[in-house]
Amino acid sequence: MLTPALVVQGVLAVFGLAMGSAVTALAWRVPRRISWAQGRSACPACQHSLGPADLVPLLSFVLARGRCRHCGERISWRYPVTELLCAAWALLLLLKVGLVWAYLPLAFWGFLLVALLWIDLDFQILPDVLTWPGMGLGLAATLLLMGPRAGALHAVFGVVAGSGVLGLLLWGWLTFLKREGMGLGDVKLAAMLGVVLGWKLTVITLFLASLAGSLWGAVLMARGRGGMRSELPFGTLLAPAALIAFLWAQAWLDAYLGLLRH
Repeated sequence: MLTPALVVQGVLAVFGLAMGSAVTALAWRVPRRISWAQGRSACPACQHSLGPADLVPLLSFVLARGRCRHCGERISWRYPVTELLCAAWALLLLLKVGLVWAYLPLAFWGFLLVALLWIDLDFQILPDVLTWPGMGLGLAATLLLMGPRAGALHAVFGVVAGSGVLGLLLWGWLTFLKREGMGLGDVKLAAMLGVVLGWKLTVITLFLASLAGSLWGAVLMARGRGGMRSELPFGTLLAPAALIAFLWAQAWLDAYLGLLRH
């Protein structure tokens, strides 16, 4: 039997899938300086314009067996994965905050993080055209969730924790090692995360991303594809770490502090 809750979840799952399709277009177009608001999507291999039958999230990929209907070239697995990631974010966010006014800015904040994940992986850049709007969306969500005064303090402390730590690391690398261990884009991304997460969850996010980076680097070295000085796209690690931290890190922190009290 369909209940109102199931209907809402179904609608938001479809919303997330549709936004996932938009995110793939965003991640493809923005770093290539192609307008994401104009022009039709096209196959990267044959440049054939895609019609409605090619653009149904997830279903088009499955029915076409992962290939372009026009040239037969394989479609990257990234497209359905991104759609599923965005659908999962839309549903998990609903479970986290419910249907409140802050839901929409938080949803788009998360979708932008997914786009930034792929862009940094491919191009090692974090475009301002995405991080600045992400900060605005995050701040709006925080103010709606916590109120003007508490929300503003939460956001400021989060930005200081995230951008402050990464900014100091960037300064240290440039000053003492004479190289960039990360870019200003990472510092701006940390601000985008901090306005939503606050200082505690931002610290956890930095820890999760650093741990993932260490494991990634170890795997690369074990396979002979990197060394101690290999640079990894830190934004690709920060973005999913922030989504995970928003959804679950407070519960982890509460459980840890509970254990300490006992």
